[in-house]
Amino acid sequence: MPGKLLVILEKENTKMDIMKKVIRITGVTLGVLLLSAGQVVHAQNFADALESEKTEASIDQTALSQAAALQKPSAIPGAPSALEDSTYTLGINDVIDIAIARHPEVSGQYMVNGEGKIQYGFVGDIAILGLTKKEIKDILTEHLSTYIVSPDVTITIAGYNSKMVYVIGEVGVPGRIYMRGDTITVREALLQAGLPLLSASTAKCRLITPAPDGLATIKYVNVFKLLYEGDLREDLAMKPGDTLYIPATILAKAMRVIQPVSQPIGEAGSVARPIATGGF
Repeated sequence: MPGKLLVILEKENTKMDIMKKVIRITGVTLGVLLLSAGQVVHAQNFADALESEKTEASIDQTALSQAAALQKPSAIPGAPSALEDSTYTLGINDVIDIAIARHPEVSGQYMVNGEGKIQYGFVGDIAILGLTKKEIKDILTEHLSTYIVSPDVTITIAGYNSKMVYVIGEVGVPGRIYMRGDTITVREALLQAGLPLLSASTAKCRLITPAPDGLATIKYVNVFKLLYEGDLREDLAMKPGDTLYIPATILAKAMRVIQPVSQPIGEAGSVARPIATGGF
């Protein structure tokens, strides 16, 4: 019996040794795996950090670009271009601003009167009808040179009131449009008039140029092709006094004729009337 007991104890010790070795090997393996995982995570975090820095740099660059774009002078809707402003010829009721450097007493705003002149008190009445800003500047410089040494004259058009065209018919805001140049295109006029309505027949609009003898010139404009297909051949130039007429569709005209008749009938049919019930 003692011999068998010793054999059993030796077997148990052997098993314990084997278990300890297995546990030791497992621990080493887990340690290696954890270390590798840590390195992978660290590498991933490093890559994420680089990507985040790139994204932030991209965002900063975009913000700087947007800020630079905001600092650039933007075009104001309806404002004349530099070329239009420099070639615009003054007409009756236009307003100009005259600024003389270091001489506010002879600066101010002046309206072109019915005679085509401005009442410039320091010099007298000056005829400027049909002149550009540069021509007016040259005239004023010549007049003021008698009283001021090397006058620095700046002319600005403060009010465009002399030239206008008319857009009537099926548009958002029919009426007159004041021009900021000697001509205006059909597309620009339509944009300022609120664009055609759904009831507009845009395939055959009329551009009417009046004439003193009553023989007006009529040109047809396909506004649909101009606005929705980009056909610039239809973008005709309008001159002061021209009228652009946008007609209504046949269906819209028919509905406007039927509606005043059908509305009273509908209202009369909706009025409740007492019904005789034979005494009950």
